[in-house]
Amino acid sequence: MYPIYFFYYISQLIYTAKCKLNKSEQWAITYMRQLEQKYDGHFNDAIIQKVARFQSIQLHFIANTFSGLFNRQNNPSETECNMDYFLMTVLYDALIDEEKVSETHLNDLFYHTATTTPANFNESVLVAIHLKLLDKVTDKDGYWKIIESVHLAQKDSSSQFENGLSIEHIVDITKRKGGFSLLMCRYYLIDPTYNSLDNCWYHLGGLIQMTNDLYDTYKDSQSNIHTFATKLKSIEAIKEIYNQQKHLFNTSIKALPISRQRKLIFAIKTAVIGAFGDIAIQQLSKLQTNQGELPNLKIVPRAKLIIDMEKRKNQFKLIRYAYKNGKRWM
Repeated sequence: MYPIYFFYYISQLIYTAKCKLNKSEQWAITYMRQLEQKYDGHFNDAIIQKVARFQSIQLHFIANTFSGLFNRQNNPSETECNMDYFLMTVLYDALIDEEKVSETHLNDLFYHTATTTPANFNESVLVAIHLKLLDKVTDKDGYWKIIESVHLAQKDSSSQFENGLSIEHIVDITKRKGGFSLLMCRYYLIDPTYNSLDNCWYHLGGLIQMTNDLYDTYKDSQSNIHTFATKLKSIEAIKEIYNQQKHLFNTSIKALPISRQRKLIFAIKTAVIGAFGDIAIQQLSKLQTNQGELPNLKIVPRAKLIIDMEKRKNQFKLIRYAYKNGKRWM
């Protein structure tokens, strides 16, 4: 029975990827152009492309998948919140990356939003969206706790430039940064809320962040950013940490007070996320030396660390790994 379910719902995801992502991206670009007119400024092209792409992926493959647990898809208001969340997040990350904003001003933008004075166009949009989302969420106390957790995790992540950071500390930052960031999105939905569902959001967020780190090994190693994927020299150790996170996520699915069938569908649709990481780990394993260790990634050619998902062989690998990941839930 599992093979039938798997290929049916994976086919749905493939159809969505081919037919819906581009439409959602174009809608997002139009949305951002309207904000440019409203606040009299311009986003740079990198921000527009990043937000348009990733809000579309999250809408169709994550937000709608969670709402699918309750036999529905996101409504227009939720879709707009998803868009606003991604734009707010990307603008926030850009402020931190530029390293031109004091911690006091950054805190004012988030904790004293209604009274702070934006310094430029990006900050004006950031403040407006932050206030808009705050107005829409119903559980404001819970939402503020998540915002504070995200803010702390982001500040802690700056320590990943330090050489002496333990792998335990790195993994903790990674889980919190990804977990709390994704958990914010739960507050924009009208679905029922309970702790086991929050755990699902949180552990999936950690898995997504780890997957991103695996795909960013070239960029991070060149920038001296220590992640679990660049810090560890053993491919088995990397695989163990990644599989532990997949296990936490699968366990959180099992704990959901929802029918087994809907949990199975959810597990299949989210199994693709872990499969992306499995491909990255498999590619990293090819770099092992005769002593079974990974070389200094900083001197590894970019072509050996970048994963081309346009290649047919990687697409087949993605389906094969997703099949295995989904089956682990059963």
